[in-house]
Amino acid sequence: MKASYLNILRVSLLLALIGLTAQFSPAQWVQQGSFVTATLTDVATLDSSKALAVGRNNVILRTTNSGVTWTYIATPLDVIVNWNSVSFQDTLNGIIVGEYIVATTSNGGTLWRFHSVPGGRRCFTSLYLSPSNFYVGQDSGWVSHTLDSGNTWTSEKISQWPIRSLFAWTGVYVLGLPIFALTPYSLCESRIYPSGSWQESILKNFEGLGSEAFRGTICYGGGPSFIVGVLGDLRAAPAIIRKKMSDTVWTGVSQGIVHDGAFWGISAPSTNIIYVCGDGGMLFKSTNGGDSWNSFTGLTSRSLKAVSFFGVNNGFAVGDSGKILHTNNGGGVVVDVGKESGVAPKEFLLGQNYPNPFNPTTNFRFTIAGLRFVSLKIYDILGREVAILVNEEKPAGSYSVQWDATNFPSGVYFYRVTAKGFSETKKLLLIH
Repeated sequence: MKASYLNILRVSLLLALIGLTAQFSPAQWVQQGSFVTATLTDVATLDSSKALAVGRNNVILRTTNSGVTWTYIATPLDVIVNWNSVSFQDTLNGIIVGEYIVATTSNGGTLWRFHSVPGGRRCFTSLYLSPSNFYVGQDSGWVSHTLDSGNTWTSEKISQWPIRSLFAWTGVYVLGLPIFALTPYSLCESRIYPSGSWQESILKNFEGLGSEAFRGTICYGGGPSFIVGVLGDLRAAPAIIRKKMSDTVWTGVSQGIVHDGAFWGISAPSTNIIYVCGDGGMLFKSTNGGDSWNSFTGLTSRSLKAVSFFGVNNGFAVGDSGKILHTNNGGGVVVDVGKESGVAPKEFLLGQNYPNPFNPTTNFRFTIAGLRFVSLKIYDILGREVAILVNEEKPAGSYSVQWDATNFPSGVYFYRVTAKGFSETKKLLLIH
C-alpha cells in the first residue's frame, strides 16, 4: 500500500513538473504526425486553425484544429498524382495543381472539382485570385489563365524555363495588379485589372553554375519582394535575395547562414516577419525584413519544402517523409507587431484587405492577443455604415473575414475595426 502511494505521488509530482514546464516554457515549433510517409510539397495556412497540405502519391491533408489531427482527403482519381502546389484566396476557395492535373475547391478542401490541363503540360505552381480567376504555371515557360473557373483557358509561353512560382502584389495598387512568374533563372512580370503583357528579366543572382531559384513572394500588405533558392558556384549554399520597393536590383540577404543546401519555401506575413525553410531541416525567421535571421534549424533532419503563415504567429512547415511542424507563436520568438499596427506590441494587428482593388470579394485579416469584443464594419465614402462583418467577442488568435460586395456599387469604401479602445480605419476600392 505504501509503495503504491509513493508511486502515485511520484506520478503526480512528474505531471505537475510537466505542467509547470509547459506553463513557463514558450511553445515553439511542434512536430505533428501526418500519418503519411510521402513528401509534402506545399502547404496553405488558411486561418489560425485551418490548413491544407499536398504532396506526392495523391496526398491531400486538411486540418481544422491547428494540426492536432489531419484528415486525408480521398479523391476519385484512378492514377497516382504528385501534387506540387496549393493556393487559397480565403478559407473556402482554393486550387491545387499536380504534374498533369488541376483541381479547385469552394468548401475549404473537402470536395474538389477536377479540370483538364491546358496544353497537356506539367503543372508546377498556381495563383488563385478568385473562384473564376486563377493562373497555372507550367513546364517550358507556359502560363495558363482562366476567367471562367477553369472551363476555358488562355495559354502563353513567357520563358524558355519552367514556371516554378506564381505570386502577386498584396498591397494597394492603382494601375493594375502586378503578378509575377518565377523560373529557375528569371522573373517575369505582368499586370491585370487591366491586363498587360509579360516582361522577363534575368536574375543575375542565379547565373552561377548550379544556382537556381525555387520560390518567390511579396510581403503581405505590400513591401519588399523575396526569392529563395540555391547558389552553386563554390558549394550548395542556401540563397535569399530581396528587392525593396526603392531598389532597382535584387540583393542577397542570406549572409551569416552557413548551412549547405537549398531554401525551398518562404512566407512573408508582414513587412518585418519573414520565414524560410529548406534542406536538412533548415528553418529561419527574420524580424527585421530580412536584414538578419534567427535559426530554428535542428527540429528535424528532413528537408522542409514549404512554409506558410496566417498572420505573424500561426504557421506550418512541411517536407520529406510527411514531416509537419507547427507554431502558434511565431516559433517562440517575441514578435513586435506594434510598429506596423501603431498599438502596443502583441495587442492588435490589422492588415490591409486583399485583393485591393477587388471584384466582387475581398478579405480582411486581424490578430488579437486576448479576449476582445471586436467590431468590423464597412462604410461608404459618405461615412454611412453599409455592412457589419464582425460584431462579437472573440478569443485571442488570427482571423480572416470575407466581404462579398456583389450588390454594392463600384467606388471607394472604408473598413473600421474597433476592439477594447483600439480603432483603425483603412480604405478599399471596389471595381465591377
